Amino acid sequence: MTQDCLDSPSTADVSKRLPKGIHVIGAEKLSDPSVEGMSRRKRTEKKEDPSTDPTSWSYLFILHMAVKGLEKRLKDFNADETKQPFFIHKTFRYSYKDKEREQGVKKTLEQSVSGLVFLQGTVKSLQEFLKRHFPQYHLVNDRSLGRPASIKDSVMQPFMNVMKTHPEQVKFLRDDFEKFAKDHVKLRVLTGPFKGYEGYIVRIDRDRQLVFNFGGYAVAIRGVHKEDFEVVE
Repeated sequence: MTQDCLDSPSTADVSKRLPKGIHVIGAEKLSDPSVEGMSRRKRTEKKEDPSTDPTSWSYLFILHMAVKGLEKRLKDFNADETKQPFFIHKTFRYSYKDKEREQGVKKTLEQSVSGLVFLQGTVKSLQEFLKRHFPQYHLVNDRSLGRPASIKDSVMQPFMNVMKTHPEQVKFLRDDFEKFAKDHVKLRVLTGPFKGYEGYIVRIDRDRQLVFNFGGYAVAIRGVHKEDFEVVE
């Protein structure tokens, strides 16, 4: 999805599209008619390429039934050789206990997205690692960039923390991230564990969630709407 920079919305238009009940720093200035048409401050920060950062993460898809086998092989590799950090996306599954022995519901942590495995390192080093030890696997491309996805560690760490404690708060969406730009203002989280995340506050399952770009995927996180935000410029 592309946006016409020559026809950018005014500050008044932006204020009208801000999600209700969300604390956006400086929102009162956006709604002030006296500033309408004024040029908004531009950030000059240089965008870094996480693919060359050894702390960044990439991921791969494998068959769901093969995940446990790969997890064991990675653990064995880390026990014998240089550590290769990895993270496997899991969530809680609920099932009824054996009625004859126990009553109630059993909760177990299992793979949620079919075969989604994250590896830490530069794209080049991970490609070499896979070629040497797991040639049957390849890094997944970021669909919007057409090259192996690379996720900053500052984005990955909060994601891993919430997946370990409250995986039910995370949901992978089918739609492309760009689709959520329509009728939504892009916001940056200023407080809380997801500070620095950028995305759109979207109502999903009757709950306001932050939808952000995660290695080419649109991912929604619950429980972020109470934090402070600012408009991404």
